[in-house]
This record gives sequence, structure tokens and C-alpha cells, in this order.
Amino acid sequence: MSESDFRIYLKNNADAVYGNLNKRKEFFITVHNVSGNYIPQVRVKLSGPPQVKLLVASEWYSGMPAGKDSNRLFTILPKEEGIFNLIATLLSKKGHNIEFPFEVRVGVQAPTTLKVLKEEVEPVTESQKKKVNCPFCHEKIDDDANFCPHCGSNLEDKKKEIKEEASIKHCPNCGKELPIDAKFCAKCGSKQE
Repeated sequence: MSESDFRIYLKNNADAVYGNLNKRKEFFITVHNVSGNYIPQVRVKLSGPPQVKLLVASEWYSGMPAGKDSNRLFTILPKEEGIFNLIATLLSKKGHNIEFPFEVRVGVQAPTTLKVLKEEVEPVTESQKKKVNCPFCHEKIDDDANFCPHCGSNLEDKKKEIKEEASIKHCPNCGKELPIDAKFCAKCGSKQE
């Protein structure tokens, strides 16, 4: 039996346990049986400095099937702020003695899982907005404007017209209005491009 039979880690591969001064902190330690054999009993025991009181310091992981993992809940009570090293020691009846060191960070802010990009936080300035020409007075305006700030024209109606015009075409032979996807003219029968 060797150390490579097990993987031991904080649940969800957390980088550390984050807690607050004089507040109970619960966390899971995961043991994964990497070996191809069933391991009958495994025990994990915590040890650490006196600044971190161990309330639940030892747990049994009953029979560990090959390739499976199991979580157990541990509880600590931080007595001082700072970063402290704890050790989880895995012992088995098959002779394993594996140590897993990890940090307990008390009064230290946990990193956020969502990374906020600088561009997402800063508001869009007037100069960054897309500009178009007003269809009535031809002055530069924001592309999302509903009314022209220069001539006061209602742009909603013009946008609807443009959208409707984009969905129709005219036959180049006779001038008949046709759907945009027409392949032949309904009036003169000429092929449309």
C-alpha cells in the first residue's frame, strides 16, 4: 500500500478554508480511493496550532470502494486572525499514513469566483456609443435614439418603414412589389436575382 492509493483534498478543490474570528467554521475533506482495491476503513485526523480550536478533529470514512470518493464534515473555531497551517492525516488499517497540509485563513477575504472585467464596470461614454445619421436632418445621433435630438423627428416610425422596406423588393422588369425571397415576379413572370 502506498501514498498513491489515495487523494485527499478540501471539497471542490478549495485553495483554503476561510473563516471569521470566534465563529464556528464547517468544511468537508474529501478522500478519493485511487487504487484498484477496496479499502475497509480510513480515518482522517486534524492537527494544528492552538489559534485554531478543533471541534470535530477526527472522522472515519467507512469502506472505500475502488475509484470512489467520500466527504466528511469537520468543524473548527478560529481564536485569532491570520493564516494558519493545519494537517489532515489519513490513516488506514492497511498501513497508510498520508499527510495533507492546508491553510485556514481567518479574517482574510476569500477570492471571488467571478472575475469582473474593467470594461464591464465602466459605463459607456457618449463618445463610445455608435452614431448614425438622422434620416430626416442627417445630423449625427445615437443609433438607439427614438427621437432626433436635433430636429425632433420620430425615429420609431422611420425604423419600422426601413424594416418593412428591407422585407420587400421591386421587380426590375415591371416594378411590382414582391417579397424579398421571391424568385419570380407574380405579375410578369420574370426571374428575380
